[in-house]
Amino acid sequence: MTSSAILSTTNRDPVSLVDDLGPYHYLHTILEETPNGVMVVGVDHVVIHANPAASRFLGATYGDLLGKSLDEVLESHNGDLFLLIKDNFSSQTKATKWKIRHELEFNHGGERRILSVAVVSPPTGQDYYLIYFIDITQQKTLEGQLRRRNAFFHNLIDSSVDGIIASDMSGRIMLFNQGAQSLLGYNEEETKSLHVTGLYNEGVAYGLIKRMRSDLFGGKGKLLRHELRVKHKDGSDIPVSFSGGIIYDRNREIATFGLFTDLRAMQQIEENLEQTHKMLLQSEKMAGLGRLAAGVAHEINNPMSGIMLYSNLIQEELEEDHPSIPDLETIIHEAERCKVIVADLLEFSHQTTYEMEHVDLNDVVQKTLTVLQHQPLFQNIEITNQLSPGLPPIYGNAIRLNQVIMNIVVNGAQAMEGVGQLTITSHVRANQDINEIIIQDSGPGIDAKLLEKIFDPFFTTKEQGQGTGLGLSVSYAIVKEHKGTIRVKSSPETGTVFTLKFPVVLETLTGESNG
Repeated sequence: MTSSAILSTTNRDPVSLVDDLGPYHYLHTILEETPNGVMVVGVDHVVIHANPAASRFLGATYGDLLGKSLDEVLESHNGDLFLLIKDNFSSQTKATKWKIRHELEFNHGGERRILSVAVVSPPTGQDYYLIYFIDITQQKTLEGQLRRRNAFFHNLIDSSVDGIIASDMSGRIMLFNQGAQSLLGYNEEETKSLHVTGLYNEGVAYGLIKRMRSDLFGGKGKLLRHELRVKHKDGSDIPVSFSGGIIYDRNREIATFGLFTDLRAMQQIEENLEQTHKMLLQSEKMAGLGRLAAGVAHEINNPMSGIMLYSNLIQEELEEDHPSIPDLETIIHEAERCKVIVADLLEFSHQTTYEMEHVDLNDVVQKTLTVLQHQPLFQNIEITNQLSPGLPPIYGNAIRLNQVIMNIVVNGAQAMEGVGQLTITSHVRANQDINEIIIQDSGPGIDAKLLEKIFDPFFTTKEQGQGTGLGLSVSYAIVKEHKGTIRVKSSPETGTVFTLKFPVVLETLTGESNG
């Protein structure tokens, strides 16, 4: 049967059409039974034949679409498709093959359906073209669910405070969430050119893979809670807790992933706790020593006064050229030196009283430097002030605080042997309730073995007779009296840094200080 014969029979009743097809009966059976819709349309855009699936898709009974205009059939579904078909017929020659792909969306019986439509140009020499319909409703539903699920997981991964990074087995980055970008300092565009090995120190990435493949670190393909360092964009090392693993597809390694928890805040907390513990031990030790020092100071003070009194009396009775005069002067000088030590001991043991009031720390620093900067020791020392204006007041005693600043500054100048840089910085921290003073010198630093002893009474690194070893211990006691903290860090590269922190005055609703 020729194509023209098929066309002439397609306008007939579907049952009689089957009888006339003869050897083409099996083709007609396939056409009628296929789940995809097929429609034959004349070049005049009149429907010649529509199989049962096409009729069902378009909401019609089998055979009802025959003889109808395609414009009328598609009007309730999508008028754009018919316009596209007409445009192709008007712009293409008969010898040109063309195909249109389109999607139709419609409601049939209250059910939303989506069809993928393919319009194929007429075969050479024929007066009809074909339209194929495939129901993709379920596919579109699944695609929508997949998109929503992917969006959910993408938002979930990006919302994580931890860094999450995944790469294929060649090391190419596949996933680099916002947590990882914040942790390592890269933006999204920069991550596209990264290689996973560049995020670690040399050899670390391959070591992690080796451990993941082992059964000893959480099971094969896993590595749990492993502390290491990753490389920031600026080259610095960041301590992290790493957990990760290998992703498999049918026992084949296809990717690796890692979760990175920033440990810097945790380590800072641990360091603060350790420092607080040391300060507590120091406070307990200082309290005991203070009680001892108070008793010793009072016991020494009276005989020292007697020694000075009788030495002065003897000196007055002797002639100026008497050979014993130098010996008496030495006795008086050493006795006066002992009285200074006794005074320091009384300060250390809180045996003196003083008034507490609102104090401007910047003013304390400025007055201390005014006294010191003209001294010979400071002639070749460059002093830099970085004092934050408008520093809120603290509750304390300016003279006592002046003693603290002076002790630290003089110690720094002596460590630099009169040549170097001294930087003093002040600012308010936390929630505007802590004032901080930082004093840094460019000296050789303090040996790590001695650093923990510098606040101990009578401990000094100076030569014998050059210091009592009470300066910093007294400073420590004064800072504690002001409810503050004093900490020190030192290295040969950065010198010594003292950090003083004091609580600011919090005003009550009545305007009175809670001092």
